Amino acid sequence: MPDLRLSFLAVLLTAGLASAPPTEDVRALMLQARALQLRGGGTDPVAAVAIYRRVAALVPQSAEVHLRLSEALQESQDVQGALAPARRAVALAPRNAEVRAHLGLLLYQLFQKDPALAPEAARELRVATTLLPQDPELWARLGEVSEQMKDGEGALQAWLHLGRLRPSFQSAWERAAIHARALQNYEARREAVLALNARTPDERHLRLLEDLARDQIQAGYLAHAEESFLLLAQHLPQEPGLWENVALVRLQTSRFEEALDSLKKAEAIKITPRTTFNTARALMNLGRFKEAEARLATLLAGKIDEDIIADGSQALYAETLLLEGKGGALLAYLKEHPGRPQVAGELQVFTCQALISRNDWKSALVALKDGIAHFPKVPFFQQAAALPPEYLEYRFFSRKESRAALEQLHLEGMAAIWSEFRRWDKCLEALERARALGPVRNVDILLMQSSAYDQLGRTEDSLRVLREAQKANPNNPMVQNNLGYQLLEQGRNLEEAAALIEASAKATPDNGNVVDSLGWAQFKLGKIVEAEATLRRAAELSPFSPEVRKHLGEVLVKQGKLAEAAEQWERALAFVFPDRAALEKRLGELRIRIAREQAQKVEGAQVAAPDAPPDDDDEEQP
Repeated sequence: MPDLRLSFLAVLLTAGLASAPPTEDVRALMLQARALQLRGGGTDPVAAVAIYRRVAALVPQSAEVHLRLSEALQESQDVQGALAPARRAVALAPRNAEVRAHLGLLLYQLFQKDPALAPEAARELRVATTLLPQDPELWARLGEVSEQMKDGEGALQAWLHLGRLRPSFQSAWERAAIHARALQNYEARREAVLALNARTPDERHLRLLEDLARDQIQAGYLAHAEESFLLLAQHLPQEPGLWENVALVRLQTSRFEEALDSLKKAEAIKITPRTTFNTARALMNLGRFKEAEARLATLLAGKIDEDIIADGSQALYAETLLLEGKGGALLAYLKEHPGRPQVAGELQVFTCQALISRNDWKSALVALKDGIAHFPKVPFFQQAAALPPEYLEYRFFSRKESRAALEQLHLEGMAAIWSEFRRWDKCLEALERARALGPVRNVDILLMQSSAYDQLGRTEDSLRVLREAQKANPNNPMVQNNLGYQLLEQGRNLEEAAALIEASAKATPDNGNVVDSLGWAQFKLGKIVEAEATLRRAAELSPFSPEVRKHLGEVLVKQGKLAEAAEQWERALAFVFPDRAALEKRLGELRIRIAREQAQKVEGAQVAAPDAPPDDDDEEQP
């Protein structure tokens, strides 16, 4: 701890004796006593106590004299006797860092035998840490006292501060991790666990990191989960499952080249049906259908123990063949491999699409009727059932509109598959061909077309299609929300946008996306207080939505609630979404702004401190 002794002149001024010299040489006595103290290099603290008592009688208002007297008593093993002069020193110099630190540490020592002193010890140590925030001993003692008082939050913050001061001090991080988990403080837990695994972790720390990563996946904090799995893989590079988990996060966040890279690392160690399946998924999302087909064919030719992988591989293989225009190969495969009952409805859809793609109308009608009868809840068959009954009768199939209706149904299904792999150009092409064949019978098709235009940057076309959807079904909540939000983002017709979104929110009050749109509309209209309340509700409904957190942060910044705004943006960045880089930049700027404002407050407090009256913590203890 730094030596922050008051000067001799300050002692005299404090005692009010600057104009009346003492009867003894106080300065010489202080130097003599200091030399006798253990911390002054001496060996006789008892003698130092006697001298300090003489000086205290001469200058009773000197905080330094009482501080040194307390130190000497402590060195003399009279810890209890050291308490009164320490308290007196604090009463005389409540803003002096050394004085407050000494009392805090002394109370910590005494509280070991007298638990009743714990609250005072914690209070003094908290004050001391604000005055000497870089002193690790103060944070450690505050952490221990807080634990004894069952103050989990206080202990957590103390151990976190100590860990930041001494990153290699694993005990601080371990205790912080324990308290963070008990308090369900995600950010603190993440910080502590990552710190424990930053260098050379032991098995316990790796287990904590693995638990954290799995919880992050469960919570949807995908960016953080990827970070955790990458750190695990760094320490355990021969564990294929870790590289596979990294790949899964990257797949889920549409970073398919990176996912392939991780899967290659996993397969370099061990090839499994799961890695083969996920590699095929990545390849398909990159438009590399032939490679995906070859992998899936090999996979399906062998034994797959996991039903979910077997079912998924079969569906993915069917989609690959459809997207490659290999309807005949698909039908041949499905004839030999009908699949489990759990996926029979989906495979029946693929069968119908393959037959229609081959213009095998008679067989297609039979398959459609079978699907309508056995899988009435599958959307494809619901749409087929909504067609005029004669369209499904082969004897009437010579009519042009009958064939057009089936082909339209098939093209809309293909558009949905293209959208699944984010091939918006192909999706839009299929939808435009479908619309050329007849009127749109389902507003969801218009919503898909609008999304495709939007993803391709054709905002005017997207808006046009949404207007068409509005005309077709003006009370559809999703049409109202999507149209309102697009108007909002384009900064036009704000009143109409708000009215549309309000109607959508009224119809679907528990839809987090819609409530988010409503809060954002209120913000755009300058209704800041309402917007905050609405967006907090949206955050409750969709706690893992980065867009909600981003919008709430904007509202909080507008209100000057900068620290909470930063917290919301940090939570948004626990996910991965397209404008992540822009938000990272905004958050960095916000942190700089917060740091500047805090620095200004500290400077202001330091200027005001000499004239400021002591607060409750500065009062002399009885």
